[in-house]
Amino acid sequence: MSLLCLVLSFWGFAAISASMDRHAKEIFSAPGSPRARRLRLAAGYVLLALALPPAIAAHGLSIGIAVWFGVLALASTALALLLSWRPRILRWALR
Repeated sequence: MSLLCLVLSFWGFAAISASMDRHAKEIFSAPGSPRARRLRLAAGYVLLALALPPAIAAHGLSIGIAVWFGVLALASTALALLLSWRPRILRWALR
């Protein structure tokens, strides 16, 4: 369950970062349309919200929320490192 939480958090942050002009240019070589940016932003927030129930199911309410915050920190750090090292790796997954 924590792995599912990590994967959903990572892709949620990836979608949110792809909705920003700077990162979209790095990933896709073009910023994209405003509609695509809004869809990526909404999808990112939905994925982050969907990452919470698996953590709660695996660890209970109070510990699950703490685990979720920890997983969010881990996923955002991994994505930040990936965006600074090889941003085009995300291209195939975010299309």
